[in-house]
Amino acid sequence: MFKLFCIIIKLMIKDKEIKKKKLLYRLKYRGIKELDILFERFAFKYFNNINDKDLEELNSLLELKDQDLLDFILNKKELPSNLKNKTFYRLQSFK
Repeated sequence: MFKLFCIIIKLMIKDKEIKKKKLLYRLKYRGIKELDILFERFAFKYFNNINDKDLEELNSLLELKDQDLLDFILNKKELPSNLKNKTFYRLQSFK
């Protein structure tokens, strides 16, 4: 029983690492250079300690068009309620 538990934990960790690698690739190649730089620095600082919820929130931000995301970050457009989360505000205040 303990071996099965250990195998499941290892698979969960491996799955999270795969998700992080895919997300990291998407972070680095956005299209707008300013976002590429922002996301790359953000990932460098926060990626080692990111949890599953933060990964999902970050992934939802990456689904946005570059210009919309930049406008939200710069407060040029009102942020939709579904994006009002810790990860967005951390990204927005990141320097």
